[in-house]
Amino acid sequence: MQIPFIQQLSVASRQQLVSEVQSIAVKRGQTIIQKGQAVAGAYFVAEGSLRIYALDHNGNEKPIYQLIAGEICVFSINCVLGKVRYPAWVGVESDTALVQAIPAPLFRRLYETETAARDYVFNSLSQQMFDLMSQIEEVSTQDLDSRINSFLVRACPEDGVLKISHQEIAERLGTAREVVSRHLKSLEQQGLLKLGRMRVELLDPEALAAQGVLV
Repeated sequence: MQIPFIQQLSVASRQQLVSEVQSIAVKRGQTIIQKGQAVAGAYFVAEGSLRIYALDHNGNEKPIYQLIAGEICVFSINCVLGKVRYPAWVGVESDTALVQAIPAPLFRRLYETETAARDYVFNSLSQQMFDLMSQIEEVSTQDLDSRINSFLVRACPEDGVLKISHQEIAERLGTAREVVSRHLKSLEQQGLLKLGRMRVELLDPEALAAQGVLV
């Protein structure tokens, strides 16, 4: 089990968490939570990555934030603690992912009785708020080329290879595929990345970050 704060819990809470947590294996393309759905617990990403997004009136995705391995979904925390329904959609970003769900009654009890759980929730909410504010600032102050660069740097996994199409990038940023393709080709010519089918390999993430990218 990879829940970050598990070793800081009391023995009884740790044993209960181990016995009750549910592991859910998912694959790319799956929508695992629908907007308005009642969630059964707090979701922690053990492996892979997820994306949380809204949909506009044309059905285009509008990204809210990404969850990578080692992170907990703050929207699911809010749903559990506030007893409200999920406010967005959740899709699978990586080829596969493993999600560990902490049942709502147990998570509420841990939050009320375990300092480590409360500290983890507070830190996660603070970090997500910072990330969301950075994205809002990015949209309002950066040109589209810089936003594409920023998306690539933020979404880049450890191996430097994003398995994503130009169309998907365009949908995440609310622009046209042709605009994304043209800019990616320019970056490839600069030696900053290498393009392939459903593949963008970042060769020099630091150089992208140096071009005024918010990361």
